[in-house]
Amino acid sequence: MVRSSFEMEHYKKKQSRYIDEECLPNEIRVGSAGKAHDLATRAMHTMREGADMGVVISASGSHVTKAVAVAELLKRRLQGLHQDTHIKYVRVEDVWEPDLEGLDTLKVTRRIPAISIRLTKSRDAGER
Repeated sequence: MVRSSFEMEHYKKKQSRYIDEECLPNEIRVGSAGKAHDLATRAMHTMREGADMGVVISASGSHVTKAVAVAELLKRRLQGLHQDTHIKYVRVEDVWEPDLEGLDTLKVTRRIPAISIRLTKSRDAGER
């Protein structure tokens, strides 16, 4: 059902959540908080702790470019890294609550672009 903009004026977004997204122990999630330089430093420490697994840098939506910048910084600091890049779409469910009585709560599922960059020291460790 398509709702006009007048009808959506009476709703406020209550929450947004990722559907079927799991977080790996060696994963760095890139978001609006934090600078690329600081995230690259954190990724270096994560890589040193779990040297066999490497590190996974992931982001979605408008943060994809920042994730690529973090991966490039890390590759510049640590020479000889192998990169495995996976581009996909993730599903996000938004819940909209009505301001007026008599209106239903809306659940909207949308797909947004995402990237996952695995950096490892050996080529075999980068296999998924």
